Amino acid sequence: MKKFLAAFLAAGTLFTASIVNAEIQTYEGTDEYIMSEFETPDVAKQRAKQKAERMAIEKAGVFIESTTEVANMMVTKDEIITMTGGILKLVENPKYEMIPLEGGETFRVRATVKAQIDTDDITKWLNRNAGERSEIVKQNQELQKAIEEQDRQIAELKARLANAGTAQDKEKFSAQFAAEDKIFMANQKLQDALKLYYGGNLNGALQNCTESLSLNSNSALAYSLRGTIYYQLGQYSNAISDLNQAAAFNSSDEKIFYNRALAHIKLQNYRAAAEDFTVAIQLNPNDADAYYNRALCYQRLRDNQRYQADMAKARSLGYSG
Repeated sequence: MKKFLAAFLAAGTLFTASIVNAEIQTYEGTDEYIMSEFETPDVAKQRAKQKAERMAIEKAGVFIESTTEVANMMVTKDEIITMTGGILKLVENPKYEMIPLEGGETFRVRATVKAQIDTDDITKWLNRNAGERSEIVKQNQELQKAIEEQDRQIAELKARLANAGTAQDKEKFSAQFAAEDKIFMANQKLQDALKLYYGGNLNGALQNCTESLSLNSNSALAYSLRGTIYYQLGQYSNAISDLNQAAAFNSSDEKIFYNRALAHIKLQNYRAAAEDFTVAIQLNPNDADAYYNRALCYQRLRDNQRYQADMAKARSLGYSG
């Protein structure tokens, strides 16, 4: 009998890619952030650093795009952005300039970062299976949407602050900026967690996820990622607990239910696993892996009719594992 899938990500076709003439490319990014009177210099520096890193990623992305084109590899724009952010490494501490604005109460914070791309890391990325690469891109897109929304909230607060007159108004804005700062720092921790996770540092990623959730306990992505890590560390009950939270915040992501089903399997709770695979199938009716694994759950539950139906469906969708 075939084994249950041991990984969280759908199986993809493996291939061997190679970027010839391995080398290290260095990029510099500089950008600015204007802090408000209610923001701390430390958070303002982090916001400026984030913008500077985006500049470096854009520059490095041009190199990666040209490199993969020359090597005849089909890589989408979204994947190039995700790959670049994932493998770009800072090579020295960021440099900051604090430029006082009129009145002296706030600053224009300028950050400069220097980072490198190792073409060997491009090869490693391209040699991941297709399902894993797709999932990394999806998670990065979800995180970037959260970051963009947080940027929008800060810009809106600053616009409203310009019209604030009373001390009561300013006290309210101070509390709102503090809340947004926590979300910003949570997203930064989650970004670090994703990079560590895909670099194979599970313990480091787990710590960053936990720190992210301590700052923002409403993140489906943070719970989902930490649940994945717990699974890979063999802590299946913790994985289910976190994936329960992830599902409560995002009931439209089939991977949350698929992953929770795998954790239920490890605890030999095949009925709960079958129920989660059913939800995953409802959200993604063409997932052959989900049908195959649900079939094996039905086999364990001695439901031969459903077992046969799911096996037939998995094969019709191209399952050949």
